[in-house]
Amino acid sequence: MRRRNDGAGSSPQGEFEDVCFHALGIIDQNREYLQMHLLASADLPTRQALSDIQIESARVSRTVHNAMLLYRLENGESCELQPFDVSELLEKAERMAPDIEKSLEIQLMTEREGVGHCVVMGAPDEAEQLLLHLISNALCACDPGGRVWVSLKQKKTGVVLRVEDDGCGLMEEDPIENNRRFLSGAKLGLRICRLICRRAGWKLTLTARPGGGTRAQVVFPLASCEDIPPEMELHLSLIHISEPTRHSL
Repeated sequence: MRRRNDGAGSSPQGEFEDVCFHALGIIDQNREYLQMHLLASADLPTRQALSDIQIESARVSRTVHNAMLLYRLENGESCELQPFDVSELLEKAERMAPDIEKSLEIQLMTEREGVGHCVVMGAPDEAEQLLLHLISNALCACDPGGRVWVSLKQKKTGVVLRVEDDGCGLMEEDPIENNRRFLSGAKLGLRICRLICRRAGWKLTLTARPGGGTRAQVVFPLASCEDIPPEMELHLSLIHISEPTRHSL
């Protein structure tokens, strides 16, 4: 959890964020103290209470973080687009998979459909936020034993990122209604996704997944040759050269 204790909120929104995370930090510190001194000998209700405090504190922290991010997206300037390797999103999902399966008993699987290292235009940090929100939304839709798929597929005009799940599915059968409800404000995380994509010029859609569940899809336009700096081209070339050696070990 991010904690801001420097008291340097330069705006009412920043001050609000400082106060919230400072209070949550104190709650967590006291919870950790109680767990250290009581958990071994505590009865079941006490252990449950400590667990509830931990879960709800994390939930409030995520909500405040998302609310402040949403405020900045809605009121900030347009983002500065730059080239970045979209395949790094898939690598991040791959690193998350073991912890997700261990803690939630949900399988997170990744697939590269003909995509190695591919450069698109956008804001890398916002692309990561987008991925995390889409995965989080998919996980919330699944019960233990469920599955989530993250895939990349390259097309002529761009790269397609899909986050799919076999969970509870969409609440409405009309795809237009689903996009209106889920991408226009009914869900805080997906509102953030919608704004991130709008700022960067990415296309986000939400549809029912064949066989059950939900499919979120983002289309990233490919970066032109003029947009890719020489040092990035060199970096990607070195990766391509070294990959066969690494795979052969």
